[in-house]
Amino acid sequence: MDRRHFMMTASASLLAAGSGAIVPIRVRAADGGMQVTAAQRFRVGDMTVTAMSDGFIPLDPSVMQGIEPEGAARILEDNHYDPANIHGSVNTYLVETGGDTWLIDSGADGVFGPTLGGVAGVMQALGKDPAAISKLIITHMHGDHIGGAVMDGSSFYPNAELVVTESDVNFWTSDEIQAKAPDAFKGAFDLAKGVIAAYGDRVKTISGEADVAPGIVARPLPGHTVGHTGYMLESKGQSLLIWGDTLVVAAIQLAKPEVTTVYDTDPAQSVATRKDLLASVAGTGQMVAGMHMPFPGVGYVESAGEAYAFTPAHWEYF
Repeated sequence: MDRRHFMMTASASLLAAGSGAIVPIRVRAADGGMQVTAAQRFRVGDMTVTAMSDGFIPLDPSVMQGIEPEGAARILEDNHYDPANIHGSVNTYLVETGGDTWLIDSGADGVFGPTLGGVAGVMQALGKDPAAISKLIITHMHGDHIGGAVMDGSSFYPNAELVVTESDVNFWTSDEIQAKAPDAFKGAFDLAKGVIAAYGDRVKTISGEADVAPGIVARPLPGHTVGHTGYMLESKGQSLLIWGDTLVVAAIQLAKPEVTTVYDTDPAQSVATRKDLLASVAGTGQMVAGMHMPFPGVGYVESAGEAYAFTPAHWEYF
């Protein structure tokens, strides 16, 4: 047996055994080649959570507002990033608990180009059937969070209840608001309308601090979109707050929470939400996860003077 065949067989055996092993996933890299990333599993009490990478969005410092390009570049360089080559992670989180399987955000599929759309392949490598997802829980209705919910106009998760905030649905399906939106954003409305139509009577709208299912509670985090929402998972005295897009470019917005992005529906509200949330979790030991934090996006926030720092969670072997 050659080395390549052995490694493939070993990986498959570990996965079948249900271990916490690295599962190799091939995703498209910036240069058109392929990169290997991983799905990372960890526990929150009795829940098993799997961080899955959908790929990345190429970002430019010009998407940041409230900071001069030179200042943004300096912060990025201090964090060992190339300001001219920023990769914005796109993460999703699979939650298995009590016989149920939920997916928090769907990734983008091909909505934003070839560097995204990895979730379906990750799930296949993990042996997870889209038909087994009982709830597709959405943090907000931007394309990189709902694009993977549909394929060829039909729901990609045929048995899933689509959980989304009422305010986001009302905003993104409004013909009146779409008509007033800049041309570059009009397609976002069409995508949202298509997703809602594809899930039909399986759409469940929520508002406020709603109980989504046993062990998961919605936490409103408005500003990035009108209905932008995080989700708190709790089990056996442990918890994980999945905060969606509270941070879009983490290095900059941890250093300067007042910095917004061109993607924010209400920039002032997004700043207030981000400042309140960071202050509330810093130094508390509350584990958090974000869709645009460097993959797998899970860790802890600490105070760093007037700024904040992020400490990635340790890898779990189980």
